Amino acid sequence: KCICYQPGSTSTKIAMFEGEKEIFPEISAMMQKIKRVQGDQRPAPYRKEMILNVLKEEGQTLEGVDAFSARGGGLVNVEGGVFTIGDKLLGMQEPANRKASGNLRRTAADAFSKEFGGVAFVVNPPDVDEFQDVARVTGLKGVYRESRIHALNQKEIGIRFAAKQGKKYEDMNLIICHIGGGISVTAHRMGKMVDSNDIANGDGPMAPTRCGQLPVKDVVTCAIPVNIQKKRCVEDHKDRWLVDHLGTSDAREVTAMIENGNKYAKLIYDSM
Repeated sequence: KCICYQPGSTSTKIAMFEGEKEIFPEISAMMQKIKRVQGDQRPAPYRKEMILNVLKEEGQTLEGVDAFSARGGGLVNVEGGVFTIGDKLLGMQEPANRKASGNLRRTAADAFSKEFGGVAFVVNPPDVDEFQDVARVTGLKGVYRESRIHALNQKEIGIRFAAKQGKKYEDMNLIICHIGGGISVTAHRMGKMVDSNDIANGDGPMAPTRCGQLPVKDVVTCAIPVNIQKKRCVEDHKDRWLVDHLGTSDAREVTAMIENGNKYAKLIYDSM
């Protein structure tokens, strides 16, 4: 038996499987209920109690469960795959994400496995980074795009779609869209997510819990007083991209750089 547990931005989802057979359907509890619980640590104990109550209602117990599977999140960048939760993974997190729901996912799975036995796993967390280099480049030198994607669902859909075509996910090129509390639109090349929008840092489309991509000038105007930094980001924003990276806006000069073996010029031009 395996318990799958996913606390998201708009819901908490849990399901139990025996082999590939679903023992009871996915249950979803809306975040509004969680937000009404008071206290700094309100989500963790409330979600744990909710899971145990759902299992009780379904006539199930965690005794004898072989595996606890969590989506994870709040980690450093990792390759796609399945990871056993242990001290190394529990300590592998970015300081800015210490209170993220991703931490709740893996710590809850770890706590359940220690209490009831079985092994705890994280599967394809949002921190999966398989980007090609051209996907990391932005039009402002020194600012780079990072890989934060709904990797679990993205890869699962790729695997299922490929199977329906009688193929392997690793043999296909796909564009897959996850639509949830956040939205990620991702290019999959031969089993790798080579480009996508950053679901954590305001990149990509609007979504139920995301404002989506905003005009840079308006954001900087709201956030930064009139100073040199604002001048660099706002007043000079039209002189960025090729000028900022390569010192010229003339594509002929850039082409010449590439022909002369300038690999950085090729990277910048290809990313555009």
